[in-house]
Amino acid sequence: MNLCALIVGEFDKLRPTVNFADTTIAAPTYCWGPRIIPDYHFIYILSGTAELRVGNQAFELRSGDLGLYGGGIPMMLRSKSTDSPFSYYSIHFQWECESATPIHPSPRIRYCDEEQMNQDPVALTINMQDGDTITLPFKIRVPHLEDMISHIVSEYQQQAFGYEIALRGRMSLLLAALLYHLREEREPESKRKIMPALQLLEQHLDRVWSVSELAHACGYQTAYFTELFKKAMGATPKSYMLDQRIRHAKRLLLAGESIDVIASRLGYGSPHYFHRNFKEETGMTPSEFRMYNQ
Repeated sequence: MNLCALIVGEFDKLRPTVNFADTTIAAPTYCWGPRIIPDYHFIYILSGTAELRVGNQAFELRSGDLGLYGGGIPMMLRSKSTDSPFSYYSIHFQWECESATPIHPSPRIRYCDEEQMNQDPVALTINMQDGDTITLPFKIRVPHLEDMISHIVSEYQQQAFGYEIALRGRMSLLLAALLYHLREEREPESKRKIMPALQLLEQHLDRVWSVSELAHACGYQTAYFTELFKKAMGATPKSYMLDQRIRHAKRLLLAGESIDVIASRLGYGSPHYFHRNFKEETGMTPSEFRMYNQ
């Protein structure tokens, strides 16, 4: 593969489908692969120690670790011990699929050779609704997500009425929790300090906040808050708020909302002001943007 990154989707548009979920006890000498799967795979270790190879990179997985691979990347999974088994939860899934009905991956798994394994794995990334991009590690330490993973496995195994939709809901919650965890881990100190302001902006899109109000929410003087905000977000509070409103306006336009409704929901004084502001920032009227992006 020549790509440096593979975008698995847009977070706010994800409709995940669970294709298979189970609990597996692997014998000490057993090995899966090398192979290429048609979807994506979570491996959550319950006990023992395993080695996950993704391309030419190897990762040791212990209890509480989550392995992730897919997207056409060759892989192998084997026990690290010659005399002890390891057990794990297995979830095969697609990030984005119109149907919630599971499609078992087995018939479409392709086996490969060591030469194909000996390549740099492509990084998996996902675009967030605020413009951020998160890189998904092949190994993640997430013991706090074990219950959520367990519920998905149980739901798949029981296959009660409506389980397909239930699985989509549970998988959406798991992915949201996982991505939240990854963002929290990498947040710089400066961004953590302004998090109350960012939450206010996200939760109250219909309100126009003053910089002093946002600074007060974080417990800082306005000048210091402005400096901190610019360091964390790469923009002044006013520029960030304007960009945020335009970004949300684009999403609502593509979702089919009327211009009057969007102007009201995003705190514009009138549809006329929204129309003028949107064109100033994007070079297009709201109607033109909707037409060109449908």
